[in-house]
Amino acid sequence: MGYSMDQPGEPAPAISQDHAGHHGPPTMMGYWDRNLTNAVADGALTRWFGFTEANIRGAHLSDVLGPVAYQASIPHVAAVLGGTEEHWTLRSRGISGENRTFHVSFVPYWTEGSVAGFVSLFTDLTLTLAGERQAKQDAERYRALARSIPSVFVLLFDTDLRYIVAEGQALKTFGYTADELEGRTIFECLPDKLIAEVEPRYWGALRGEETTWSRDVGSRTFSLTACPVATEGPISAGMVVAMDITRARQKEQTWAALHEISTAIARNEDTASVSARVSDVLLGLFRVEKASVVRFIEQDEVRAVAVSPPDAVIVQGTHKSHAGSGLAADAVRCSGAAAISRYAPDSNCIAEATMLTSGFRSSAAAPINVAGEAWGAVVISARSNERINADVLGRLSEFATLVEIAIGNTQARADLEHQARTDALTGLPNRRTFQERLDREMQGAADTGGPLSLVVFDVDRFKSINDTFGHSTGDAVLTEIARRLQGVSRDGEMMARLGGEEFVWLLPGVPADSARLAAEHAGESISSVPFSEQISVTVSSGVCDLATVTAAELLDAADRALFEAKRQGRNRSIVYRSPRH
Repeated sequence: MGYSMDQPGEPAPAISQDHAGHHGPPTMMGYWDRNLTNAVADGALTRWFGFTEANIRGAHLSDVLGPVAYQASIPHVAAVLGGTEEHWTLRSRGISGENRTFHVSFVPYWTEGSVAGFVSLFTDLTLTLAGERQAKQDAERYRALARSIPSVFVLLFDTDLRYIVAEGQALKTFGYTADELEGRTIFECLPDKLIAEVEPRYWGALRGEETTWSRDVGSRTFSLTACPVATEGPISAGMVVAMDITRARQKEQTWAALHEISTAIARNEDTASVSARVSDVLLGLFRVEKASVVRFIEQDEVRAVAVSPPDAVIVQGTHKSHAGSGLAADAVRCSGAAAISRYAPDSNCIAEATMLTSGFRSSAAAPINVAGEAWGAVVISARSNERINADVLGRLSEFATLVEIAIGNTQARADLEHQARTDALTGLPNRRTFQERLDREMQGAADTGGPLSLVVFDVDRFKSINDTFGHSTGDAVLTEIARRLQGVSRDGEMMARLGGEEFVWLLPGVPADSARLAAEHAGESISSVPFSEQISVTVSSGVCDLATVTAAELLDAADRALFEAKRQGRNRSIVYRSPRH
């Protein structure tokens, strides 16, 4: 290979001075005769090595490259003058002192069947190598992140929807390994149903969009987010982060169950009715086939006071408990601690045999203690051993603690009612309490004709705080926001949490324009003081009053104003203006 001339005596090859139309890494070119003297050089090569167009011609290769680079090139010069193309990588310092990395090619120039000289090409790889290093560092950073957080996995994919990185402890929960995914497109390694789920979200990420969805995998629940990988140029990669939110979802369900039970207590329902609600809740909360509440009574007796769903296996009645019965409730009665029972086919215990005959394989029970005394237990039974494990037993014990409150004395009922009306995280009134107060204030405003305003706040880009710093930090931020908002609220007003990162402020006797000023002041109380060295927060708010809309439209109109504040750039307060005003 090499350059050649059809006619002897032709001059050295012409070289463009500007490489018009060149794409890709910039290249410097020159021609050198067998004496290593320059005959032709383009402008880029001339400028890099500190020559002019006039004085580079006739310069020796050693004078141009410098002693170090020249010594490195001697073997390649010998080879190219022998007719062999040479390629290698060279680190060079330009006349300005800047270091750059070049791919160097020496290509022989043939004339009349012999090598008359050679063409040199210096292709600048500096930016390419820096980009490759950055990409590798980014990938390793994502790998390290995924490895360090339990119950998380991270996927990086390119514009062909090919996985670049698949890493994380939770990946195996979805039935995949890194080796099965990395280097393959989604069309090569995922089933059609899963491709239909993820493909539009992946394309959206490559368009700069962020999408979050959830998926149940067995007994676990995951939150998945597809988003673009941060870049200063065009988006060339997307990322999926999956996080196990099972515990958070279970916590939500547990508190919802507590609310249901506390409502029964507030209505002064009897113990049997409350226990029936508890057993019904246990079925859905733990996804088992049987649940019950049992009462410990005198003389080692255990009585089932509620069973869901009712059947002939676990009946509402009384039996004598003993440690060797094989039943989890009896184990709790004897030891006072939560217990798991696995029903063995070869057991001689009648109770175990009865459970096995009905298809049950395992049970778990946790004690209920009221006023320091063993009151009874909550019991769940499953048709598989996998459904009941140590984690489930821990959750059941937590739930049993809530049940203790539910069936306690009058003070316990009062405590539960308070919990049902208060947001567990922030301590603010919850949506239910707010709605009751709003109904009363709207009726009062209707009777007197006085003003009534509503402000709805939403934390700007709150999801990024959760994604970057974790949900525990996100919870701490919400708690501090609630404290600051409560600090600007006056007597007679109500600040409540509607849910998520949304708060609402009820201002009786205040018109919309005054409420907007109050909302801006509240926003400043949040944005003016950072929450930490790394976290600063702003809020957007929507304002509406009864002078603009009907009572039924008030909250919805404030929400629309909030949406407009978000649309206009966030960190602002917008008053809803009805088209008819």
